[in-house]
Amino acid sequence: MSAVSSNHGPRFFVTIRRKKSALLGVTLVTAAVLLCLQYNVAKEAVDESVQPVPANLYLDTDKRTQEGRPNYGGEPKPVQFIANSVASDFLPEQQSQFINNYPQQQQQPYVQSRQSQQVYPSSRKQIYVPPQRIVHFDLKGAPPKVSYLKHVFALIKKLGATGVLLEWEDMFPWRGPIKELAASNAYSKEDIKEILASAKDNSLSVIPLIQTFGHMEFALKYNTFSSLREVPESAQALCPSLNESLTLVEHMVEQVIALHGHVPYLHVGCDEVFQMGECPRCRPKPREDLFLSHVANVARIVKKQSPHTIPLIWDDMLRHLPAATMMLYKMNTLVEPMVWVYAEDIYRFVPSNVWDKYASVFPYIWTASAFKGAFGETMYVPNVKRHLENNLNWLELMNNEGPLYKGGFRGIAITGWQRYDHFATLCELLPAAIPSLAVNTLATSRGFFNATLLEPLVSGLDCSIMPPSSVPIMSDPFLWDTLGRCGFPGHGFFNFLQRFNSLQREVADFITQIDHKRSWLTQYNVRHNFSSPLRVDELLMDAPRLYHSATSMVHSAIENLQSVYDNYTVAEWIEQNIWPLIQRLDKIQQDGANLKQRKVWPRRPFPIIKELERFGLIKGDPSSNARNPGLTANRVPGG
Repeated sequence: MSAVSSNHGPRFFVTIRRKKSALLGVTLVTAAVLLCLQYNVAKEAVDESVQPVPANLYLDTDKRTQEGRPNYGGEPKPVQFIANSVASDFLPEQQSQFINNYPQQQQQPYVQSRQSQQVYPSSRKQIYVPPQRIVHFDLKGAPPKVSYLKHVFALIKKLGATGVLLEWEDMFPWRGPIKELAASNAYSKEDIKEILASAKDNSLSVIPLIQTFGHMEFALKYNTFSSLREVPESAQALCPSLNESLTLVEHMVEQVIALHGHVPYLHVGCDEVFQMGECPRCRPKPREDLFLSHVANVARIVKKQSPHTIPLIWDDMLRHLPAATMMLYKMNTLVEPMVWVYAEDIYRFVPSNVWDKYASVFPYIWTASAFKGAFGETMYVPNVKRHLENNLNWLELMNNEGPLYKGGFRGIAITGWQRYDHFATLCELLPAAIPSLAVNTLATSRGFFNATLLEPLVSGLDCSIMPPSSVPIMSDPFLWDTLGRCGFPGHGFFNFLQRFNSLQREVADFITQIDHKRSWLTQYNVRHNFSSPLRVDELLMDAPRLYHSATSMVHSAIENLQSVYDNYTVAEWIEQNIWPLIQRLDKIQQDGANLKQRKVWPRRPFPIIKELERFGLIKGDPSSNARNPGLTANRVPGG
């Protein structure tokens, strides 16, 4: 072996040297060809992204797997998402964990996969636009002024919305036997007519929404209707076994239809019925029968009042029900479900088998995304990045699942929740969420979102003064920096929230220093009136400035909200968000002033507080006296 190597080795390297120039030439030619091919592919991708294809293209149903699924293992799905090579600044790789998995120079939009339920790059640029793009207005407990809603209606129409979903709850002017359901600051009958006229003027269809099963707190909280509760201690759910429950529903349906006219759709809620089958009447019955029979009864009430009105329901209570049971109750002829998921990963919450089941029952189906009110009960400005991902993933899913349904998807409702339920505090107010509403309405109306939509976004939000050159949602998820100079309805409050956010973080840091990091103004010091005046002064140096800033925020909030809401809503938002800061700062300053008044101090140890005595820690503990022989059981240290 070694002999052969020694004889042929030199000849091998001589051959390589002789052919070196030829190999180099072949390599250069091959590289040039590859670069040309890559350039052509990239150019086609850019051209397709600027010129979207028609919106009615679905997946080629002939290219399905044996299970009737789109083939995710082969060619990518035809939907365009967030960014492309025209707007690469939308997806800076350092801003998103999942994007780090792919090279930034791919410049591909990112979509979710039904099979893997993850995000991966797609190269095809076909898009899907839902036939109806409905914007949801949650009006419970925080009614915007009619004048403000008119401006917002005009805006969403300009951005591509086709209708509105109006959730009235206690803001409807209920009358007669159910007049107690209306809040004292509810809209008047004339207000409702003006709102509906504005929707009509903007060619927006109207879908009213009333709760008829779960989320009935606005009615069941009263003593008058407390006997209709499924659980006596909770006002959350209506008992479906009582005739009086259906009477209440009938009153609501009758009054809503009377004021709205014979609308094509009426949303009757029926989501999150947390308490069902618990009262003595309901306990013997299967939960699925209780739910479906009540939904069927509500649907018949709607049909009785308006034969051509189709009841819509939220889908979450149907997800685990068998298709055969739903068919038994004729759900396919009575209602249309609206499938709601507000998180980015939709298939995680509504997996593929649920879409198959729904397709075997319902010829038509709806979806629901969100533009606010989905990522935290006490948030005050929405994360546009997260909501955009949710909406774009819905478009991709609708494109995939549409062929399963005989009638396809009716449309998407972009929800904007004002409270998580009737008893919850306010989350993001409508003026704080207009940028998110605009971005997500544009995205669902065009089937994609990238730099080509900058002009309609800037125009719709009235960004005439220093308009942004891009919308870097990944690095500016709340869009404060990008859209802070725009003049959309409510822009003053939107900008105010950025200043409030800075103050809130500054106050939080200050309180952390007081309570946890420094040791002269803690509650222990305050309880025992024992500290160093010098150190207290040092800790309180920033307190007057922060207190003044917080009180100034109250005036600024009032100024920016009074054009949108009545004083009750303005006061509620301030009490929830700014007033706690003022109270805490006030207490810290008062505690500091009290500590500084003392000029002489007791000797240690301090008395044991009474709250600890129940744990067996009592003054005069023998072990304590052994260490401090000068103390007696009846002597208070320092007293």
